[in-house]
Amino acid sequence: MSEAAGVIVVRGARRVFEQGRVVALDGVDLEVRAGEFVAITGPSGSGKSTLLNLMGAMDLPDEGEVTIDGTKLTDSRTLDRMRAEKIGFVFQMHNLISVLTARENVEIPLIGRDLPRSTRRKRAEELLGLVGLAERAGSTARGLSGGERQRVAIARAIANEPKIILADEPTGNLDTSTGDDVMRTIQDLRARTGAALVLVTHNEDLCECADRWVKMRDGHIEA
Repeated sequence: MSEAAGVIVVRGARRVFEQGRVVALDGVDLEVRAGEFVAITGPSGSGKSTLLNLMGAMDLPDEGEVTIDGTKLTDSRTLDRMRAEKIGFVFQMHNLISVLTARENVEIPLIGRDLPRSTRRKRAEELLGLVGLAERAGSTARGLSGGERQRVAIARAIANEPKIILADEPTGNLDTSTGDDVMRTIQDLRARTGAALVLVTHNEDLCECADRWVKMRDGHIEA
């Protein structure tokens, strides 16, 4: 497979911490194609979150390289641009601002795009409609249920029409039924937008719908 085919290309990635005493990743290779759903599992300390940080342009490898949509990540400026333009994040903790409304939270990624306020507002309301929260647009985040907050976070993640959605344990704090609803929402939006989806999870049941299931251990991809 050529690098041009991958919206994310990780080659020989090595990442160490504590002055080299902890090897989080040890020569990892992984490629994610446009529109693909890749699930990553592994025990705590296996390196899956470190790998997600590299793919999300939140960190750089000590050795090897990471390429996002054809751009090699080299410095903080490149990281900032990739996060703003190419990547949407959904975390286990929704990371919403509790005193802002659902609509205002979704608008946050749009503020730096020099769009009129009315355009940002309309876009946020459309996205909340897509995740089934049109009637909750004016509610503050602290007034929403856990599942509703996570759906707001999903709407925020796709506000800039990213090519990549990275989800780190997005159902970890939710009950089974609510978690299933959240995953269906993520899958539906992936289908609508054509974005690649990378899911890091301990819940192997969530991996059954993935195009590929990557298993990690001790800083390596073992299967």
